[in-house]
Amino acid sequence: MHLFARAARCAVLLILPVVLAAPSSTQAEDARTKAPAFRALDMSGERFTLDDLLGKGPIVVDFWATWCKPCIKELPYVQRLLDDYRDQGVQVLAVTIDSPKSQNQVRKFIKTRKYDFRVVMDAEQDVFKKLQGKGTIPYLVILDSEGFIRYHHTGYRPGDEKELVRVVEELLAEAKDAPSAEMDEASDGGEVAEPAVEKAG
Repeated sequence: MHLFARAARCAVLLILPVVLAAPSSTQAEDARTKAPAFRALDMSGERFTLDDLLGKGPIVVDFWATWCKPCIKELPYVQRLLDDYRDQGVQVLAVTIDSPKSQNQVRKFIKTRKYDFRVVMDAEQDVFKKLQGKGTIPYLVILDSEGFIRYHHTGYRPGDEKELVRVVEELLAEAKDAPSAEMDEASDGGEVAEPAVEKAG
């Protein structure tokens, strides 16, 4: 009973048949997986696609639910991340897997806490499955501006937010270095290249 209670604090079962596991994370270095295209509906009723988000900066996708206590503990740090880095193009999708009947509860939850990240409804877990969700939440994925999965993490415990910040800062630094690298390559080939202009987030 003690072991189950400990695991339950780290991750919460979804409707998928899985086994509870301790928080774990993976950062993709060499082998990068392109996130599959998806369509989604946000809390305001606006439909959008993954392609609509690309080319601006890192995309943080956090899967959660109002009944998930570890998720609720993690969300303030996700909001803080957006506050600190939105001017650099970072985007946040807080994807709730709450049932359609709970949408009013989700709206009340977000409004009460004054979160302003983009909330996505995913009751059927379509987006969750496409981004390699295995059945536990919170589950967080970070995509680079081209849509490659660069990091994913299951569960939450205090201190995990530091790793999240580290990964986002690395991706921002990587994007900043990219124009210089492209100019160097063009120079080596005897071609003239114009400086790349970063899109505003």
